[in-house]
Amino acid sequence: MKPRTLAFVAGLLAILAALEVDDQRLSGHMIQHLLLIEVAPALLLSGRAVHHLLRALPPRPRRSFGRGLVAVGRRAHPALCLTLFAVIVLGTHVPVVFDACARHDGLHIAQHGAYLFAGFVMWWPLLGEPIPRRRLGTIGQLSYITVAMLPMTLLGAYLNRDQTLFYPAYAGPGALLDQQRAGAIMWVGGTTLMAAVGLVAVLRSMLAAERRQRARELHEVAR
Repeated sequence: MKPRTLAFVAGLLAILAALEVDDQRLSGHMIQHLLLIEVAPALLLSGRAVHHLLRALPPRPRRSFGRGLVAVGRRAHPALCLTLFAVIVLGTHVPVVFDACARHDGLHIAQHGAYLFAGFVMWWPLLGEPIPRRRLGTIGQLSYITVAMLPMTLLGAYLNRDQTLFYPAYAGPGALLDQQRAGAIMWVGGTTLMAAVGLVAVLRSMLAAERRQRARELHEVAR
């Protein structure tokens, strides 16, 4: 099986694993979030999820839908991607919203969908195909991933350090300790995962740039 196919399958498995996590406690809920926001979208994009989606469509919708995706993908500005990501992550963690999602199955499912979307949007400038027109260089990619870490890092640190229960829906014995554990998962786990995937994306981009440079040099020599 090709590496891209493996990545695509692993992304689907990450979604299934997230849905199987016991989210009766806040710490379990945060593990779900990391899988849906960071792991699954990164793997699916690396596995060319858009390509697989288009292949599943009939020829005529494939052409029209494909042209639309190419147009949107190439115009995906990094600043807009970061803004959408931050709004979704921080907005859904406002206590009244988060508690409503925890208590109502429909909202909970919608929350999961929003996290997958946020992950796709966030990773697109680094892993998406077609490559956005505003291609980020090495410094730009490192800066991008650093800024992308901020929403989950700040929220995780706050939950880890706060001495009051932030989400009433998760009240119960040991709730405060579990909240601090959940904050650590989001803070440390989220930052580590995002940094690791980001560095892999930067390395892949550097290798691709080197291959393009070598191809140009060979072309010049051939002429």
